[in-house]
Amino acid sequence: MTIHDETTVSTLGDSAARVRVEGTMAVNNDVNNEAQIRRWLQVAATWRFLSLLFQSPTPQSYSELQALISELPSEQQERARQLMTMPLEGWQAEFHRVLGPGGVPACESSYEENALAGRGPVIADIAGFYRAFAYSPANAPAETPDHMSIELGFLSYLALKIAFATYAGKHEEAQLACDAYRRFLTDHLHYWAEPFQQAVARAASPLYSTGAEWVCALEQSATCGTG
Repeated sequence: MTIHDETTVSTLGDSAARVRVEGTMAVNNDVNNEAQIRRWLQVAATWRFLSLLFQSPTPQSYSELQALISELPSEQQERARQLMTMPLEGWQAEFHRVLGPGGVPACESSYEENALAGRGPVIADIAGFYRAFAYSPANAPAETPDHMSIELGFLSYLALKIAFATYAGKHEEAQLACDAYRRFLTDHLHYWAEPFQQAVARAASPLYSTGAEWVCALEQSATCGTG
């Protein structure tokens, strides 16, 4: 991906097909910076792929998933290809069986241990993250802010912010986004990724079990460094 300005990053946050590495990036002649940017672009592509995986499937999202495979780290591409062997019609049926009404809850607040507190505090905290970074996903009206697809999309968006700020030499901005990335993982996804994965496993869905296991593995291995 050729990075031009922050507007590009904002646009890419909602378009998986545009998360691409195009040509060679010269970043202050710093090979380490270039490698770091490429790593964050791959992180962004991976979270975006998983975000789309847990959305209600459409022809557009299916095409975006296909386009993203080549942008993933090489060790993850075969797994992604295997997931994409399911035709769209079968995927739509599986989504409604597993994650549709009456299926496995795909929202963080559904796994809140403090039932008396209700969903409000969790959603309010998540919304605060989104506002701080002007994150407004295209599918927000269809899903609550704490839906798995929206949260994973936010992590992709932050990874792109980090890549852009590093490219532009804006180290404080990169660190700010990186700190938010770490806090969001710790305060939110870490809290419910495993219970969600266990619930999906009980639904006996190879497609979504693989996706949920991938989310857990990525969350557990996630590290953050900007320099």
